[in-house]
Amino acid sequence: MMFGYPGAGKTTVAMSISRLTGAIHLSSDKQRLAMFNPPNFSQQEHNILYDELDRLTAQFLSSKKDVIYDANLNRRKHRNEKYNICEKIGSTPILIWVQTPRQTARNRAINVIRKPLWPKDETATQMFNRIADIIELPGPDEPVIKLDGTKITDDYIREKLTI
Repeated sequence: MMFGYPGAGKTTVAMSISRLTGAIHLSSDKQRLAMFNPPNFSQQEHNILYDELDRLTAQFLSSKKDVIYDANLNRRKHRNEKYNICEKIGSTPILIWVQTPRQTARNRAINVIRKPLWPKDETATQMFNRIADIIELPGPDEPVIKLDGTKITDDYIREKLTI
């Protein structure tokens, strides 16, 4: 599971891990754009999206395939939902914390390329602040691997994850 600010580099890391390991990369951003065109970012849309990501995760894990859950899992209750999926299936969850300075992440997150992922009633900066301000840090009982979001390369990830 990916963890960090919007723009921290979670998706870049997830894509690298997928390339290096063959794990299935489930991206909430890509799935949202595939399911909802255009997205409205309502609670109902959110629930449908995450139900589908959870269903796919359970399906792949049950088939003994590794999954990278690339979504906004900055709240403990949302991570707990994923931990529960893993527990039911007998998979080992790992939280990948992409640590990037807040300002660097903000600058990345407000890039115009990401515009389809901004709710229409918020600016990119407002969206970033709303999400960044509710981050709940991992607890001592959460298995975490910390990565420097300013050093993301396949070689760095291979070294840090001992792939």
